[in-house]
Amino acid sequence: MVDHAELFLYSMNNMRRRKMRSWLTVIGIVIGIAAIVTLISVAQGLSNSINEQLKSFGSNTVVVIPGDIRQQLSPFGGAARPPSVGKLFKNDEERIGRIAGVDLISSVINSRASIDFKGNLVTASISGVEPSVFEGSQNIELEQGRFLTDTDKHTAVIGYNIAYDTFGKQPVQVSSVLSIGKEGTRFRVVGVLKKAGSTGSTDSAIYIPLEDARDLAGSSITPNEVSGIRFVAKEGFEVQEVVDEVNYELLSAHHVREEDKDFSFLTAAFLQEQVATITALLTLFLGGVAGISLVVGGVGIANTMFMSVLERTREIGILKSIGASNEAIQEAFLIESGLIGLSGGIIGVLLGLLFSIIGGALGVPTAVGIELALFAIFFSFAVGIISGYLPARNASKLPAIVALRYE
Repeated sequence: MVDHAELFLYSMNNMRRRKMRSWLTVIGIVIGIAAIVTLISVAQGLSNSINEQLKSFGSNTVVVIPGDIRQQLSPFGGAARPPSVGKLFKNDEERIGRIAGVDLISSVINSRASIDFKGNLVTASISGVEPSVFEGSQNIELEQGRFLTDTDKHTAVIGYNIAYDTFGKQPVQVSSVLSIGKEGTRFRVVGVLKKAGSTGSTDSAIYIPLEDARDLAGSSITPNEVSGIRFVAKEGFEVQEVVDEVNYELLSAHHVREEDKDFSFLTAAFLQEQVATITALLTLFLGGVAGISLVVGGVGIANTMFMSVLERTREIGILKSIGASNEAIQEAFLIESGLIGLSGGIIGVLLGLLFSIIGGALGVPTAVGIELALFAIFFSFAVGIISGYLPARNASKLPAIVALRYE
C-alpha cells in the first residue's frame, strides 16, 4: 500500500536538493499567474467601476439619439451609416411626451466649442439642457453653488475636472467667467459638480441652458433640431415596454422601417450589455496573453522533470528493487511537479494581489475576488500535474535492472 505522506516528504526532499533548478522553474509559473491575476483584476475593476457609474444614469432613464448605434458598434455590421444620418426635433419630443409611460422628458443639444479662462484656451464638449427637468431626472450632486434654473441665461455648471484640472493651476470656481465659442460669449459659473470618479462622465461636463447651446451651435444644427431626447419611464411601467412604444411612435413619425430606423435608444441595460461584452473580450485577450507565460512555465516544469528522471534513474532502480510499485514512482514525480506548479501559483497570486493594490493606490480600478485567486492557484497546480505527467510516466515504466545499470 502506498504511503502518500512518505511520497510527499520524498518529493519535498528532492526539491530541496535541487533548490536552484526548482526555484527557476517556479519563477516561470509565478510570472504567468501574477500576470493573469493582475490583468484580469484590472479588467474586472474597470467593469465594476463603469457599472457603478451607470447607476447614476438611472435604471429607468432612456436617451434617444440620432443614428443606429448598434450598427456602428457591430464589427460585422457592414457599411455603417454615420451618426449624422437621421435627426431629432422638438416635435419628436412632443410626440414622445404624449406616451403614457413617459415622464420628465427634455431635450439636449451637444456641441464642442473653444473655452477661454484667464488666457488658457481649451476645446471641450458642452451640453445644453432644460434645467428643471434635467436636474429632476439626473442625480446631480454639487460641490459648490447651484444648478441651472429655467430663467438662467449665459450661465454654466461645470464638472470637477473642468473646475480643477482642465485649466492647470487656476481653479474655476463659482462666479468665475468662461468665454465660450468663436464669439467669446461670456458664461458665469453658478455651480461645480462633485467628483464622480475615474470613469464619471460628469467630471468633464459643462451644462448650459438649452437655448444658449442652440446659439453656440449656430448653423451646425437646423431650427428646432436637438442632439438627443432624454426621458424617464414612470413608476409601474416596464422600461422596455415604454421604449417599444416610443420606438413605434418614432418609426411612424420618421416614415422608416425597423431595419432602416435612424435613431437609437440608450438605456442602463443596453450600456451594461455593451460594457459586459467589451470587458469580456478584454479579459479573454489579456488572459490569453498572460496564458502564454504559463505555457512557457509548463514547458519549464516538463523539462525540469525530464532532467530529474535522467539524473535519478539509478535511484528509481533502487526504489523498485526494494518494492516500490510503478504507481508509487509515478505518483512521487507527479507530486513533485504539482508542488512546483502550486508554489508558483501561490506566490504568483500574492504578487498579483500586490500589483493590484499598488494599481488601486495609483487610481487604476482593480478587483480581485476570492474566486479568481482560487482559480489561479488551482490552474497553476493543474499545469504542474499536466506538465509532469509524461516524465512521471516514463519514470514509472523504467525496468529496475536497466535503471540500476544506468550510469
